[in-house]
Amino acid sequence: MLINLEKLQKSEVLFDFQEDADFFPALAEVEEAGDCRFREPVRGRIRSYLAGDFVEVEGRFETTIEQTCSRCLKQTTQPLAADFAVTFSAGATRVENDREDEIELSAEELGLIPFTGEEIDLTAAVQEQVVINIPFRPLCADSCRGLCPLCGHDLNQGDCGCQGPAFNSKFAALKDFKVKKKD
Repeated sequence: MLINLEKLQKSEVLFDFQEDADFFPALAEVEEAGDCRFREPVRGRIRSYLAGDFVEVEGRFETTIEQTCSRCLKQTTQPLAADFAVTFSAGATRVENDREDEIELSAEELGLIPFTGEEIDLTAAVQEQVVINIPFRPLCADSCRGLCPLCGHDLNQGDCGCQGPAFNSKFAALKDFKVKKKD
């Protein structure tokens, strides 16, 4: 997943990609940790072009992942897709300023990705976008009711009959408190 700068100077570069999750080190690590499983290769389309001294990269990725529902613990398979845009900067770009009281920011601090050489490897940028979009608390459905905290019954299959824990609030004594209004 390399962009050749010589080609980029002539015109924008468009290309499609399709790689197994193992191709991306961070995605392989996510799978190994058990956070999710990639059921399909990561595929997408990338457009890159020069914008002054910067290389702009816009793209979209798509794949399908399998995760454990955070409420009912069932395996759920869902699509994962997102659009992204990243900007690369040649070398260690620093913002110049004329005033002494201003802070000088590096390329990384500005959200730019520095690169050197005549090619840009997009592997790290694409894998970062995939990892950012993996749900932190996946759900099998928005209406998932989860498990009973007392007996562990799946509440999606019906009520279990357990009485919920008594709510012990410091303000429970005020529930019957009535305020008289003055006329």
